[in-house]
Amino acid sequence: MKTRTADEDLPTSVFKVRPDLSSEEALVNACELLISASVMANEQAITASGSQRFQTFGLAHLIESAQLLVNDALEKTSPINP
Repeated sequence: MKTRTADEDLPTSVFKVRPDLSSEEALVNACELLISASVMANEQAITASGSQRFQTFGLAHLIESAQLLVNDALEKTSPINP
């Protein structure tokens, strides 16, 4: 029979990042996730009203700020030469 572990031994996430994932791949995936989150937040903000609308637009702004940081890091990791 399996014994229970202490709460501090439990993982905080169900998912793991592949150990062989490159920084570029991680940044590309993060960028895609942020794009999806931005679209969802903006769609929710459009249909919301009152303070909930302002809060959701604020969330969309935070997501877009994070997206700019990820895009900058991606550009520095793998610059595109014209």
